Amino acid sequence: MRRHVFLSVLIWLLEIVLVAALMSERWTQWIQDEEERMLLEYFGPEKAAELQRTAMDKFDALFVRTGIRESVYAYFIPTEAERQRSKGFEDLGRYDLFPFLESRLNVLFESLFQMVYRAVVTAAWLPFLGVAVVPFAIDGLVRRKIRQTNFAYSSPVAHRYSLYVILGIAYLLLVVWTLPVPVPPQSIPIGLFVVACALNVLLTNTQKRI
Repeated sequence: MRRHVFLSVLIWLLEIVLVAALMSERWTQWIQDEEERMLLEYFGPEKAAELQRTAMDKFDALFVRTGIRESVYAYFIPTEAERQRSKGFEDLGRYDLFPFLESRLNVLFESLFQMVYRAVVTAAWLPFLGVAVVPFAIDGLVRRKIRQTNFAYSSPVAHRYSLYVILGIAYLLLVVWTLPVPVPPQSIPIGLFVVACALNVLLTNTQKRI
């Protein structure tokens, strides 16, 4: 189990690195514009603006006000004062290497903002998760209780694979936060509905005695 978790996290981190290395700034801007347009159409201007402000506040709190973004840029890109102190190397990488590094860092932090933005949108759907999960969970517990009384068969296969579905959706949600393509806002409630259905099957087929 630990090995699978480690590999999953490793793949997710590799995705972030590949996005930062291969995507263009124009593409990241297009992703943001498309998702903002879809959110505007789906939630309306007031809610979309609220989500945008919340995402910006969270991003600033994590990366700007903490000084992380400034420190990363300063580590990889020398200032003009640092150039002047490097006698004989003032123009080293000025027109090729450091502009390339700056564009990669721009893509990285734009991707991190998009990740925060998608996390905020996901959090906006959490009340829906409660509304969806509670009835399915109650139904699953009732079905399990009925099976306890009439000695009906509880399928360990259904129990196991419903658990896999829940864990898989949770991991896919993490991956979706870093996908280098626009993510429709409708995909989140669909995923939450699948989790609710899988939870119902999980509880229904839980062994009769724990």
